[in-house]
Amino acid sequence: MKDILKRLCTEEGTSGKESEMFEIIKELFDGTASVRKMSNGNIIAEMGNKENEYHIMLDAHVDRIGLIVTYIDGRGFIKAEPVGGMDLRALPGSAVTVKGRENILGVVCVMPPHLTKGEEPLSRDSIWVDTGLPAANVKELVSLGDSILVKSNFREMLNDTVSISALDNRAGCAALVKCAELLSENELPCRVSFVFSSQEETNESGAKTAAFELDPDEAIVVDVGFAEQEGVPSGKSGELGCGAIISIAPVLSRKITDRLIDISHRLGAKCDFEVDGGNTGTNADCIAISHGGVPCGVLSVPEKNMHTQTETVYIGDIEKIAEILSAYVAEGGIRNA
Repeated sequence: MKDILKRLCTEEGTSGKESEMFEIIKELFDGTASVRKMSNGNIIAEMGNKENEYHIMLDAHVDRIGLIVTYIDGRGFIKAEPVGGMDLRALPGSAVTVKGRENILGVVCVMPPHLTKGEEPLSRDSIWVDTGLPAANVKELVSLGDSILVKSNFREMLNDTVSISALDNRAGCAALVKCAELLSENELPCRVSFVFSSQEETNESGAKTAAFELDPDEAIVVDVGFAEQEGVPSGKSGELGCGAIISIAPVLSRKITDRLIDISHRLGAKCDFEVDGGNTGTNADCIAISHGGVPCGVLSVPEKNMHTQTETVYIGDIEKIAEILSAYVAEGGIRNA
């Protein structure tokens, strides 16, 4: 699992550029599923007999947050804006890679604290990147719309935890890869589509188009959720090592949710819960209203430091979610409930 995560999280694939992940996903599914991509960057792996009428969709968004080049000034400084919900508090002074005609190392400019007069060090419209190059060289190598990634190293921490950026949601993607590996050992009672959806961090368009094209009978979304840490409300977080955070919300199918809870407990997962009074803030919100409606459930990997360079998860939670999903699919979903 650590090898899968490291491979996924060190790759690019910001929102709108998910096609860069296609070859990696295809390699990870080699021998277990056929893999194809849609024109908008969705990557879909399919298992089971295509003649089987019952169809379960498993979704994990494959895009990651980042920055996009919006302007280059006369001194060579690059102006950037966030792609997705970048935590601007963690950005000043960060090392970055500008994905131009070649990779260029840079740093996010930060005002010296002596001159800030107590105001916030950075806002969405005041992000500048310094590569150290003169303007002429920058303009030769960098174009408007190029991606910028915040540099982050894969760190193996104590107690089987790992830290790196892009765990939101490459952790969910890893769970789907492992689930497919587990399911490949058995004959499936249904068709399964593993959707690595695009642009969740911007407008959920990947999940919308995938659900419309596939028209599944039901779907489960795998994403990350808030892990317990100082300042995070206990009712909105899950403990690292709980196995999964299971969402309960009006937009979700209670039948699917109850079945996920039952399977989780059978497999020895404690599980924590996130209860919302409306939507979930995940792709399930748009999948649920596709076509005539799709019953949905949500499993989340508890994650600390979301949307920063030091996102942190527990390996066992990802593996447990893969087990829960594979058992759910192997038992035919809610068709037999």
